[in-house]
Amino acid sequence: MGTPVGGRPQRDRGAHGVTGALAPDELHAPEEAAPRDVPFPRPAKRYVVILLAITAAAFLLRLAFYWFARRGSCGAEVLVDGCPGDAWVYHNSANLLAEGKGFISPADWYVNDVRFPSADHPPLFFGILAAFSFVGLDSWTAHHLVVVLMGTVTVFVTGIATREVFGERAGLIAAVLIALNPNVWINDGNVLSETPAILCAVLVMWAGYRLWYRATYAPAILLGVAIGASMLVRPEMGILVLFVGAPMTLLRRDAAWRDRILRFVVVGVTAFLVVLPWVGYNLTRFNHPVTLSTGFGITLSNTNCDITYYGDRLGYWSPDCIPVIERTKGWDQSDDEQFLRETAMDYIRSHQRRYPVVVAARLGRMWNVYKPLQQVDLDYYEGRPVWANRLALVVFYPLVGLAIYGAVLVRRRRIPLMPVLAPVLVVTMSAVITFGHARYRAPAEPALCILAAIAIAHLTTRAASGSDAGRRSGDASSDHASPSDIGGTRV
Repeated sequence: MGTPVGGRPQRDRGAHGVTGALAPDELHAPEEAAPRDVPFPRPAKRYVVILLAITAAAFLLRLAFYWFARRGSCGAEVLVDGCPGDAWVYHNSANLLAEGKGFISPADWYVNDVRFPSADHPPLFFGILAAFSFVGLDSWTAHHLVVVLMGTVTVFVTGIATREVFGERAGLIAAVLIALNPNVWINDGNVLSETPAILCAVLVMWAGYRLWYRATYAPAILLGVAIGASMLVRPEMGILVLFVGAPMTLLRRDAAWRDRILRFVVVGVTAFLVVLPWVGYNLTRFNHPVTLSTGFGITLSNTNCDITYYGDRLGYWSPDCIPVIERTKGWDQSDDEQFLRETAMDYIRSHQRRYPVVVAARLGRMWNVYKPLQQVDLDYYEGRPVWANRLALVVFYPLVGLAIYGAVLVRRRRIPLMPVLAPVLVVTMSAVITFGHARYRAPAEPALCILAAIAIAHLTTRAASGSDAGRRSGDASSDHASPSDIGGTRV
């Protein structure tokens, strides 16, 4: 039996020491004590029913957003206002793959009638779309609905994962925030990789905490698979091996260093094995070595020129930055990438004094503190309606404030933050290197929602418990209190 914040004994509804209330002797465990391996009980039936209702509402919201705001926004043309170019690439790459033409450039195939091998993007997202195309679901509408379903699944997974670590109340609130937050569902109206990237970020968080609280090789493998899948959606997510895998294995003080290192190696090797077939395939078909994608060169190129270093587009991107490429016989996409990358690096080196200003603007755009109203208008060209962008901006600031408070609560209990916070660091680093954009902040959105949910659950639990319970909560909020004291155990 555990004692929740309200002081009344009740049955624990989470893993003991993870989401269940700790016993008094555990509240005063030595600071060096690492978490013991714990079970992960299934959620109560009532919890699942409520979560399914939230998930159903999330599906209807996403379906309505697509149907009334995004349907018909993309078509056969390559460049259409309001339809991101990447969406056209994903949609047509999936259909070409389903037709048996392999991983080729859809622009070269449809526009220039030339067959060029392509690694514009990692394959997981459009590979999933290709599976639906293979059975005849190859229209824009079909692919949009696949994305809507992915976004809906994310809501359910968030509720399950957050409950397991931070308690039932936090789990349901996190699911509601993921369901209703326009910064999340705005991504589900496009055929873009941001939706699966959000889902992968939640899965990495879930697997990371499972590894922390059950330090065996099975969760290490699961974490490696989750990180590998993330890399096959967004290449920069590979750094999660260090940001999540390293602390969740190497900081377990109750294990010998040999076991810690071995588990970390398992995480890294598993992630590598997940991406190995794609990397190996790429290494055989281009003039220059290509690993996960050839997108880095063009991204650097369209973010490093006078347009994005000075004036109104400071810290953003522009297609006008991309130089003309004179292709010779035998030229392929890896030659494009190398040429564009080297051209961009030359520009960066020749503008080193300006670079800190540009980086500050990029970070400001990423986190809505530099020209946020201009960004609302610019984001229209990324398939994000202006009205939805404005709504997302209004929601963003209070959500960040709550998330910061939630992060403070988590650290006060000495619960690791990296599994939930790592995507925030990844997208911030990406902005430093490339440019700032709300769309590319997508993998960090679950972190903001989950941490905000912890804060809301904590505040509502204390308010409902009254002043006496509030004093008991304050007494129990030592550095070793349980996560459930943060997020609440009761529905």
